[in-house]
Amino acid sequence: MEHSVVIVNSGRRLSAQEGDSLLAVLQAAREAPDAPCGGHGKCGKCRVTVNGEQRLACQTKIYGDTEVVLPAGRRTEILTDSAFVPGAADGTHTYAAAFDIGTTTVVCYLMDGRAGRLLAQTSCVNPQTQFGADVISRIQYAMDKDASVMARCIRDALDKLVREAADQAGISPEEIGVTAIVGNTAMHHLLLEIDPKPLTVPPYMPSVREALEMNGASLLPSCPNSEIRILPNIAGFVGADTVGCLVATRFDRLEELTLMIDIGTNGEMVLGDRSRRIACSTAAGPAFEGAKIQCGMRGAAGAVDHVTLENGKIQWSVIGGGVPVGLCGSGLLDLVAALLETGDISESGQMLCGDRYTLEGTGVFLTRKDVREVQLAKAAIRAGIELMCSTLGVEPKDIRKVLLAGAFGNYLNPASACAIGMIPPILLPRIQPIGNAAGGGARLCALSSREFAYSKQLAQGTEFLELASLPEFNDCYVDCLMFEED
Repeated sequence: MEHSVVIVNSGRRLSAQEGDSLLAVLQAAREAPDAPCGGHGKCGKCRVTVNGEQRLACQTKIYGDTEVVLPAGRRTEILTDSAFVPGAADGTHTYAAAFDIGTTTVVCYLMDGRAGRLLAQTSCVNPQTQFGADVISRIQYAMDKDASVMARCIRDALDKLVREAADQAGISPEEIGVTAIVGNTAMHHLLLEIDPKPLTVPPYMPSVREALEMNGASLLPSCPNSEIRILPNIAGFVGADTVGCLVATRFDRLEELTLMIDIGTNGEMVLGDRSRRIACSTAAGPAFEGAKIQCGMRGAAGAVDHVTLENGKIQWSVIGGGVPVGLCGSGLLDLVAALLETGDISESGQMLCGDRYTLEGTGVFLTRKDVREVQLAKAAIRAGIELMCSTLGVEPKDIRKVLLAGAFGNYLNPASACAIGMIPPILLPRIQPIGNAAGGGARLCALSSREFAYSKQLAQGTEFLELASLPEFNDCYVDCLMFEED
């Protein structure tokens, strides 16, 4: 039996079969709220109003005509500024575009292909977030349900962004002659409908590692004349976005021992200098993206983005001002660091102030489980740093520079990251945010075929360290769970 589902916000009418999942119906129509847990009823964040009652979309079945009110959207703060090393455009194409496909957000850059000048940039939340906050949830959806749905929604997003950028610049998207794309390995495979199963089983290597070139019409219908360059992957969870960072930072030319960290749902890291470099990935989890945290949210209006301790009292700032409605990653990190300083959280992660800590006068709080999620995430990052140092025969104190890439790295307070032991405290004065370096590398590769060739050399010359295969990994990881600075 067929029923109608009316989205009250827009008046749009959808069709559903008896017993269909409301979340699945909304996903098929690209109207779904976030479902960070992949629709398993665990995160509680796909809450909608169904026939006047608050419900989780993933736990609601359709058994009659239904009216749905979707939650009001909050504009996510998306990092577009990048560590961009000016390079000589080869001038082959009049206009060039570049995309950075992140797990959470997508950024498009449009450039003058001859002068290299940035003409426009657009961005959006990655529409795949409706299928899960982390890459594993999305891979599972693609394998169990429909990989084409996952590919189609991200391709549509890319096409929409490039049209918007072209409109801003006053050109036709058909004039764009070359496009470069970066993204982590999972985003790469889901975009191209490449089987992601090898990413889920040992040795967790990608189905495709090499750089790819193809005609624009296959991915970007609005840019049928564009040559598409997709940067290479290094390993299963060290993808083309990391290669983009290497291009932007000229990593193989660095004289000093340098650590580069891109912290997201997966933490990718590279340690080395001009003589040798190794990369690894750590399962940091989606805590710093707001998932698995009870009051967690993205960096959008209403999110607590920073917390400080002033004269023994917790103070905070809110994106957009006003009353806070949740904690984004940087605020979460600061709050845990502040509560460690006040003694409300112990070094072992015990919450000594009760079952939760509430920001005074608000409905935003931190739970014991939230603290544990932070411990798991920070331990993964710190263990990766320690084991890469061990592999290279150096100590953390030998690292001369720490480059923090990506949105979370750009907005976090380095002092808080060191206070909880995520980054060795001795490195605090050496930490430098570098913005969306992956996007910067993509821009360079769009502007020059030489830069694209350079990306291949960087990927081939980067050693991959599989942390889970190291006998000492488990012990190191457990040791790093403590909120000790040293």
